[in-house]
Amino acid sequence: MKVIVDDVVVKEIDSFYSAAMRRHITLSEETVMAKKKRLIEALASLSDYYFIYPKARLKRKWIENNWQEYTCEDFHFAYEIVRDKNGQEIIFVRDAVHSLLYY
Repeated sequence: MKVIVDDVVVKEIDSFYSAAMRRHITLSEETVMAKKKRLIEALASLSDYYFIYPKARLKRKWIENNWQEYTCEDFHFAYEIVRDKNGQEIIFVRDAVHSLLYY
């Protein structure tokens, strides 16, 4: 199954780590790049087990859109299963937020 990550998700990850690097001078760019790589790889592998994760329960927008929630590396990701014009199911990762900002 194909996984598509919305640009919003990438921007949220980049924004969080940019702020983290400014606040924590010991946090290296190398460490951040490794964390980002792990996150993207984890999202790509979501197709193997997407069905085990629950519906979102805290962010209003996520609940209203009936999205499911996946947590990895202290990030919460909202995703939905959509069908393309050929009827193939696609995992569309719609939003992300770090657990420190999750409410």
